[in-house]
Amino acid sequence: MGDADYVKQLEIQRKAFEAQFGSLEDMGFKDKTKEDDKDQRHSSNVSDVGSDNDSESDTSLTASLSELEGEGLDGFDDGSEEEEEEEEKEEKEKKHKPQVIKFQDTTREYRLPTKDDLKLLKSGKSTLIKKEPPKSKKPAVKESEEDLQNDLELQRFLKESHILSNFNNETSGAELTLSTIDSNELIGDSKKHQLKSRLSNVSAVNKVNKSKLQKMPMAMRKGMVKSQLSKIAKFEKNAKEEGIILSKVGKGKFRNIGGSLTLNERIGDGFINEKKLKKMRFREKGLDVSSKVGKSTRNGLIISQRDIDRISGSGGSKGKRKHGRR
Repeated sequence: MGDADYVKQLEIQRKAFEAQFGSLEDMGFKDKTKEDDKDQRHSSNVSDVGSDNDSESDTSLTASLSELEGEGLDGFDDGSEEEEEEEEKEEKEKKHKPQVIKFQDTTREYRLPTKDDLKLLKSGKSTLIKKEPPKSKKPAVKESEEDLQNDLELQRFLKESHILSNFNNETSGAELTLSTIDSNELIGDSKKHQLKSRLSNVSAVNKVNKSKLQKMPMAMRKGMVKSQLSKIAKFEKNAKEEGIILSKVGKGKFRNIGGSLTLNERIGDGFINEKKLKKMRFREKGLDVSSKVGKSTRNGLIISQRDIDRISGSGGSKGKRKHGRR
């Protein structure tokens, strides 16, 4: 095997290696084969041009020698020598440093691991798993605000539905204008009752004293309450038979089933007195131990024998005959 064949085989191996792993220069090493080729080419070029430049080199050498002899060796300083030595040491240290190369990454440049990668390595997890980007919370907040606004509007619509059913937003010719002819807002008496219901809700939240009922005979008011309760019972019965689920109503409150809008001003919102409602809300839970058994003192409860016999049912008071004078 000649030298030319050997060089060709080396070149084929080098190309195969570079196709799989990349060139040595990209990895941080020096490719000596290329340096040898450059040296050979340079030497051939020098040999060709050497004959032409012999005369010029001789003249330049003589001139440089004469200059050095005239100036002497005093031009070199100790500082420059120390700097050169330091540079040589640094170059040697750089050469001897180990280089870590990874063939798993898409790029050939080495990157230091981040803090998150180090935490994953310590916990025994792989750093190659792609992390999901954190979901933004701002659109969720916007959606929740929109849902809350829609819920409030729906609640208000359900509360004011009896106003719509009574009036059906009928308007007279005097109330119609170019701005109100195509609008869905309430106008006229229906608007007045809508505002009144909203003000009553606000006053209930702020615990403002309720407006007094209209003055009328008590018997008439009781009759109106009775007729309203019968209408509500009939309405709930029909809804139950038809399979309609109705909303819950507070204890002692009337259900809005339409009818006269001034009914609340005459008989109120409920049929139970507020004092009775308070007693119903804040009743004493548990056993009723307030019966008169014994005598409560600061030292405890003192129970007499008579109370014990009365509760247990044993003994009892025997009849005594009164002996009077004959």
